[in-house]
Amino acid sequence: MHLTKSRLESLSDAIFAFAMTLLVISIDLPDKTRIVQSPEYATHLLLSLYSDFFHYVLAFLILGGFWLAHHVIVHPVKTLDRAFVWLNLCTLLFVALLPFSTSFSGDLPGTSVGALVFEANLLAIGVGMFCQWKYATGNYRLIEPDLDPRFIRNVSFNTLVVPGLSLLGILIALTGNLYSQTVYLLIPVVAVLIHRRDRQHKTAPA
Repeated sequence: MHLTKSRLESLSDAIFAFAMTLLVISIDLPDKTRIVQSPEYATHLLLSLYSDFFHYVLAFLILGGFWLAHHVIVHPVKTLDRAFVWLNLCTLLFVALLPFSTSFSGDLPGTSVGALVFEANLLAIGVGMFCQWKYATGNYRLIEPDLDPRFIRNVSFNTLVVPGLSLLGILIALTGNLYSQTVYLLIPVVAVLIHRRDRQHKTAPA
């Protein structure tokens, strides 16, 4: 293809930035005509938005992680083909959809349907990232043949963390549990474990 990698990265960065900015629409204020000008009401209003704030922060941080993962995936790629570009575009489709699923889930904190939509969206992004990496590295299709196999395996494992937690969240939500999205709070713990494992692999003989 005549499409350069820099153009693909520019498009991806723009959509990630746009989606992360639009996430703020998940925080909905009531109609101005219903707002009461009093400190008590303002405090009550702020506390009532806990679900919206939770989903906003959660989605923003996870999208930031996906953006970093996208950089890791694309950086070793030396050439592009049509299949990889379309895998990237399909992944970006679900990235752009995340502001909607975040708002939908934040507005329906008392139902498992909202959680399912949000978690399915994150699952789709994560699977898209994984498919891009597996396609690019399969038989060293789009990367240099001397890329460390341990690096390839580590990235493959890392890209499955959020999809794995999303699948767990979906299974929990299907049981009717309204707090299934708290599984994403495990991400920092998993990240620390992965970091330790990577350090051990770097010091181990090849």
